[in-house]
Amino acid sequence: MTVLLQEVENKAFTLSLPERGQLIHDLIINIDGENQSSGDFEIEIQKRVRKIKSGKAVGISAVDVFSKIEAKYR
Repeated sequence: MTVLLQEVENKAFTLSLPERGQLIHDLIINIDGENQSSGDFEIEIQKRVRKIKSGKAVGISAVDVFSKIEAKYR
């Protein structure tokens, strides 16, 4: 790990939980090097949340997801 990366990580751990969440969100949004508008992602996230809350979309348990992945790569 570079000194700069270690420095940034140390400072990140001093942030509050909401601030760390925002930092993670921003880093993930920009992981591909493009400055995509997080507004587009937020709209999609809200749309999916509404579907889940209304019962129109049903989630899959983590156990089922990981079982399927494990079976696929055995």
